[in-house]
Amino acid sequence: MNTERYFTAVGVALRSKDMSSSPPEVLLRTSGGFNRITGTPHNGGYRFLGVPQGEFYLRTGGTYILTDERHVEIGRNILGRADTVYSPRSSTPLHLNLTNLAPWQQSAGLTTGSRIQLVSGSVDFTGDALISDAISTGATELNTQNAIAAAMTNLVPVFEAAKGDGLYVNQHATVYGQPLPLSNARLAANSLVRSLQVPAFDFTADDITPLAISGALQDVPTSEVSFEWRLGAYTPHASNVHPSASPRIPSFFIDVAAHGPEAGWVGYSGEILSFALEAGAAFTLTNRLPYGNPYPSSWRLVASATYPFRTMEVPPGGGPAIGLSGSIASTDYLENLVAGPIIPRLTPPRALSIDGIPATSQRVVGNTSPVISWQPPANGAPTTYRVRLYRLDRDGGFVSVMPQNTFFLPGTATDVRLPPGLLAPNTVYSVRVMAMDSPNFDFATPLYTNDQLPVYSADTVSSFFSTP
Repeated sequence: MNTERYFTAVGVALRSKDMSSSPPEVLLRTSGGFNRITGTPHNGGYRFLGVPQGEFYLRTGGTYILTDERHVEIGRNILGRADTVYSPRSSTPLHLNLTNLAPWQQSAGLTTGSRIQLVSGSVDFTGDALISDAISTGATELNTQNAIAAAMTNLVPVFEAAKGDGLYVNQHATVYGQPLPLSNARLAANSLVRSLQVPAFDFTADDITPLAISGALQDVPTSEVSFEWRLGAYTPHASNVHPSASPRIPSFFIDVAAHGPEAGWVGYSGEILSFALEAGAAFTLTNRLPYGNPYPSSWRLVASATYPFRTMEVPPGGGPAIGLSGSIASTDYLENLVAGPIIPRLTPPRALSIDGIPATSQRVVGNTSPVISWQPPANGAPTTYRVRLYRLDRDGGFVSVMPQNTFFLPGTATDVRLPPGLLAPNTVYSVRVMAMDSPNFDFATPLYTNDQLPVYSADTVSSFFSTP
C-alpha cells in the first residue's frame, strides 16, 4: 500500500497514492542474482503472488527495502494540507515592510548575524528571505522590494486564505553563551529572537507579483538550553569513516516539529537555534544558550548534534578533488538529547568492501551487480542500515556527487547486492553505509517510521569506484 499521511493543525488526513505510473516490484535474491516479481493492482495497492516466506527486496522508485513483512506500507508522512497546490517555482519576489526588528547584525565568522526566515504551519513551506539591499547595522526597520523568498522544502505553494494558509516571519540573530574552553571567546549561535504571525492570505507565485509582507515583529517567549557535548569522543573515529578522512565542522541545531507524529517529526519547519564550531574541535563543550520560540506548545522541538568527516578525492578521469562525506550524529527531542552528555551512540560500520575487496581505494569493478559488504560497528547496536549509492555527475563542466539509490536493511545485515541495471557503464560511483540506532523504525511501515525519533547514526564511505 502507499498511503500518504498529511499533518496539519486539525489532524492527519490520509490519501492513497496511485502507483500505476511507477509500480513497485519485488526482487528475490538468489545465489547468482535476482528474480523479479511484478505485482498487480489489488484493493488500492499492489499484490505479489508466489513470494516465499523470508526476506525480499521491495522496490519503490529508487528505494529498496529488505523485509520479510507480508504487508508493507510504503507511504510517507507529509507536512501540510493534502489538497495543497504547488506552483512550478522554487522562489518568488518578496516585498518586506517590517518594523520593530531586533537591531540588525552583520555576519561574522561562523555566525550569520541577522536573517529573516518564513515558515508556514498550513502548507509545506519554509523559505529564507534573500535580501540584496545593504542593511545598516543596528537598523530596526526594513522596507525593501529587492528580495526573494527562496523555498527550502518544496516548490512555492499556492496560499489560500479560505484554508487558513498564513506565515510566521521570524528574525534570527546572533546570541552568546559561555566562553569556549580554548579560545575563551564566547560561544556564538544563531537564534530566533522576534516573530510576526501573518494571517491567512491568498498568493500564487508567478515570478512577477511579489509576496508582500508587512507588520511589526514581536518579542517571543524565550528559554535556555544547557548541554554537554563531548567532541573529543568523535574525532578518533575519522579513520573509521574513511582512512583518509578528517574531522570537519561540528554543528548543533534545534528545529521545530510542526504537527508531528507522537514519536517523531515531519518535514522541515525552520530553525529555532543553531551553531557551528571550528573544524576538528575536540574539547568538551559545556554551555548554555538562549532561544526564542513563537510556536504552539504542540510543535515540539527536535535537536541534532552532528560531527561530519570528509575525504577529498580526485575522481577517475581527473578534474577537481571532490569531497566524500560521512558523519556521526544524534537526533532526538530537545529535552531527551540534552538530558545527558552528547556522545557517539554508534561508531561507523567497519571493513567496507566491494566484492570482497576494500572499498577505501579507487578501482574498477568488473561485476555489473557487485556486493557491498561491511562489518558491524565496534560500538553500539544498529537496528537499521541505510546504504546510499552516489553517482559522479559531470554536468556542463560542474562536477558533483548525486544520490541515486537508497537501501534500507535490518540491523543484522552485513551486505547488499546491487540489482542489475543500477550501475551504468563507464560511470563513477561512491557508496555510503549508515548504521542507525532507530528503535521505532518498522520495516512494515519504513517510510513512516523513518521520521520517528530518536535516531543515532554513523557513516562509513567508500572511495570512488568505476564501471568499465
